[in-house]
Amino acid sequence: MNIPARICADHRLLGWCLVAVLSIPPLLGLLGVRMADEVVDGWVPEDVLEELRDVDRKFHFNAPLILVLECSDFFQPGRIEALHSTVASLRSMETVHDLAWMGDIPSVNLRGTRRLLLPDGSETLTPERLSEARAILTEHPLCRQNLISADGRTALLLVDVHVPDHVSEIRARARAGLEPAGINTRVTGVMALREVEDRTLHEDNLRIQMLAYLLVGVTAFLIFRRPAAMFIAGSGPIVGLVWSMGWLHLAGQSGNELAIIILPVMVTMIGYTDGVHLVVRIRQLRTTGSSARDAVFHAVQTVGPACLLTSITTAIGFGSLMLSHSDMISGFGRVSAIGVLVTFVAVILVNPLLANSRLGERIHVEQSGDVLRRIMTHGTFIVEFVSRHAGPVAATGILLTVMCTVAGIRLIPGDRLSTRVPQSSEAWEAMRHCDSEFGGVRSVHLVVRWSEGTMRKDIWEIVRRCEQILEEEGVGPVSSIRTALTVYGVPNAKDRSILVSQLPADLRERFYRKDLSSTLVAGRLKDADVESLGGVFDRIETKLQGLARDHSGFEVKLVSDIIVESRVVRQIIEELMESLLAAAFIIFGVLAVSFRSLRIGLISIVPNIMPLAIAAAIRLLINDSLGIAGACSFAICLGIAVDDTIHYLSHFQRERAKGCTAVEANRHTFVYVGSALMMTTLVMTSGLATVLISRLPPHVNFAAMGCATLAAALPADLLVLPALLSLFPGRKPSESAEQTHGAESGEITPVESVGTLLAQE
Repeated sequence: MNIPARICADHRLLGWCLVAVLSIPPLLGLLGVRMADEVVDGWVPEDVLEELRDVDRKFHFNAPLILVLECSDFFQPGRIEALHSTVASLRSMETVHDLAWMGDIPSVNLRGTRRLLLPDGSETLTPERLSEARAILTEHPLCRQNLISADGRTALLLVDVHVPDHVSEIRARARAGLEPAGINTRVTGVMALREVEDRTLHEDNLRIQMLAYLLVGVTAFLIFRRPAAMFIAGSGPIVGLVWSMGWLHLAGQSGNELAIIILPVMVTMIGYTDGVHLVVRIRQLRTTGSSARDAVFHAVQTVGPACLLTSITTAIGFGSLMLSHSDMISGFGRVSAIGVLVTFVAVILVNPLLANSRLGERIHVEQSGDVLRRIMTHGTFIVEFVSRHAGPVAATGILLTVMCTVAGIRLIPGDRLSTRVPQSSEAWEAMRHCDSEFGGVRSVHLVVRWSEGTMRKDIWEIVRRCEQILEEEGVGPVSSIRTALTVYGVPNAKDRSILVSQLPADLRERFYRKDLSSTLVAGRLKDADVESLGGVFDRIETKLQGLARDHSGFEVKLVSDIIVESRVVRQIIEELMESLLAAAFIIFGVLAVSFRSLRIGLISIVPNIMPLAIAAAIRLLINDSLGIAGACSFAICLGIAVDDTIHYLSHFQRERAKGCTAVEANRHTFVYVGSALMMTTLVMTSGLATVLISRLPPHVNFAAMGCATLAAALPADLLVLPALLSLFPGRKPSESAEQTHGAESGEITPVESVGTLLAQE
């Protein structure tokens, strides 16, 4: 840290020129310049998505948007006319690729003559004709609990639309045509739920960020009690945020959904942690009479290596997410690691340069005016008690960590579509209604393929067995080509495969493609946790494998977006936990190498695992499922928790280098570093807590887990860590107290590595 220290202390103009030069590339990125094509990371691999699209193209059975219509009686002349008119209007929209509803269900005789069961404008809508239509449609296999509820009070319009931006337009057009006729209209389905999620995200994003920054600013002002100190501490992180976002745009990496949501607040908070430690150290030195130049030089030399090490370990925590097979998670880990390192460079330059300017002349207060330092000074009896009773305190911390870890590993992967949107939203309420009346809104498809020359009766037998398998596993109303044959209205129509060639083409091709040697069996599932759905899908696939063994020449594949989602979520959460474990080992190894002590590496394990274990145990008490947001928070908070430990260990080692005993070193570190830890914990928890007001449950879960982890990290570093250091203080450093004292007064020898300053053993 010699070069940054001398630049900030003695060559300020050079320092500001360096900041300006480093700002050019990210500013170009924010202005639209690109060094590479934009990469859009997705949750699901592209080959899997293409398979889903292929099924949709072949069978036209996709319905990501569902219009849920409700009224006491649809079968009245005015309402029937409104339904036909609205359907025609929706079908005329360019973005609507297909639409299915009960008005499409025909009655077909053996000569192929077709007649719609629901009369349209070409017929006289007499009460008798409408009563007949009601009786038939509410019992028809293609319609009952597929397109109309058993009680006839709810009907569905299944819409295939590929552009979510037009959901609002479709909703408005449907309501304009139906609500004047007394038909209540709501929109749900996968696309509608995601549209609500995106809309809520954009509405909440700016509001939460502004509130977070305001709350952080107020908290920082109350703590620092000097606007200049608050401004200096926050300037580096803000510059780091601009640099991070600019570089991501420049490199074409700004399309990651998680990065857009989490990265701005996260990078700002992490950078602010380092900024606070620097400013606190500068204030402490100024209070004791050091000049601005000497205070900046010493702070960068002593605190800078710790900040560098915290940035490296935090980047490792984020970088571990790159092990995930999910492009979304690995991309988030990649851009976050870059953001952390870029922000460190901004903080280590901008904060000291400002502190060494006229703005920094009055950043310090008298010791009597430093509220947190007074609190920590009066609280030294706590750390002295901990140091003198280190055995019981350390044992309690280790036991608590073990107990919470055992409880936390009982968390199971848990995520569902309904937990991603506000429960007060129209789409959520309509989905719950469909779950009870129609068996759900999520589609499950079995695609049956056969070899050339296969007999049609064998195909029908396979289709029948597929229907049975889905029904046995609780999949909702099942439809297939056999169900479509019921439009003939003759006994045993389902099994009269010879009639398939006479079916209306639009109906036949929803289920059966002779030209492609394929047929579709479809059902619905209620929204549920991925863990329970995973068991359902595993059992279905096991039965399908047995079916394929018993019938050679057939291939039956389970295809559905909900299946892909459940497996992707389970895989992502498992990979996040694996990457967290890998990151933990790497981080503790880095600490051992940096401090040149295996003892330090082992000691640091407990205070860093303890906050994560406590947060996991709290989560288990609230809910035994862990979603992607909660899993991500573990990896993120591990890197943040390690930061506090590094700063404590760094100052403790310097105190030991002066010849202090472990008790004395803990007492001094408790006062000097503890106040900074209190500041960063208060500020970061305040900022993160603002996300709790989000209307999106995943964001609330992320914030809750993060706040719990940060809150638990403070006692772990100020109570358990001092106890462990008192039990295992290590040998005294070889350097004399006079040599170290000279270094602290400004006579600092060149630093060859992070470890030479952090570990003087």
